[in-house]
Amino acid sequence: MPVARRPLSTTALLGAAAVLTLVFAAPVARAETASAGLSQDAAVAMVREQAGGKVVRVERQGEGAALVYLIRVLTPDGRLREYRVDAATGTLR
Repeated sequence: MPVARRPLSTTALLGAAAVLTLVFAAPVARAETASAGLSQDAAVAMVREQAGGKVVRVERQGEGAALVYLIRVLTPDGRLREYRVDAATGTLR
């Protein structure tokens, strides 16, 4: 005797898609955070403290295998300075 199949509802399909997204996306997000070491906000705060100026631009760049934050600062005397912060070690370059 054949088994009757009922079509899945839209809600069930969306729920399943959401669960799969969370299951497979979470490890990727954790891996990116773990490899970064230093957050962008922490890098900006460190440069702002050192430079004493206004941060005007922040970029994330990959230099080889390393993640680097490129931070541009307008200093109190009006000069534009560029700082590179290694995200893994927190060192200024």
